[in-house]
Amino acid sequence: MHDAGSCRMARRKVGGGGRKTELVDYADQEPSAFASMLGGLIQANVQGKPERRRDFDQLRAGVGVWVTDIDEGVTLEFKGGSLTVHNGLTPGRDLTIRADADTVMSLSNLRIGLFNLPVYYDQVGRGVAAKMFTGRLRVEGLVGNLATLNMVTRIFSVQ
Repeated sequence: MHDAGSCRMARRKVGGGGRKTELVDYADQEPSAFASMLGGLIQANVQGKPERRRDFDQLRAGVGVWVTDIDEGVTLEFKGGSLTVHNGLTPGRDLTIRADADTVMSLSNLRIGLFNLPVYYDQVGRGVAAKMFTGRLRVEGLVGNLATLNMVTRIFSVQ
């Protein structure tokens, strides 16, 4: 039986926006599967490696990722220590990466080498570079944002 006068009740805030984790916030009430997967990948990478956390804390940029074979995308809004993931592409992005699902997942397998730069001379790196040269991987906004792309690549990388 419940004693109404025993103590205060725990309360939970109801409503208001999407889900929030420690580092990643989802802008939409129901994040897409792709948004959840990418947000979770970034959360795990940043929490697992201090060098990724440094990049994450410095990065302030809007990055779109459009997966051409499933016709779906997300916008990653990096805010210097936090990330908001939006379903779809939102206006004002600094970079937009367009590729098929396999290529997008390959980006998370790029090894980071000397001077904290992605390695393009191993098997995974050569595959990513080849897709850039053939147009199967496009990065819009690359001019002037190369440092941003390198930081995003490091944050994506599970290697």
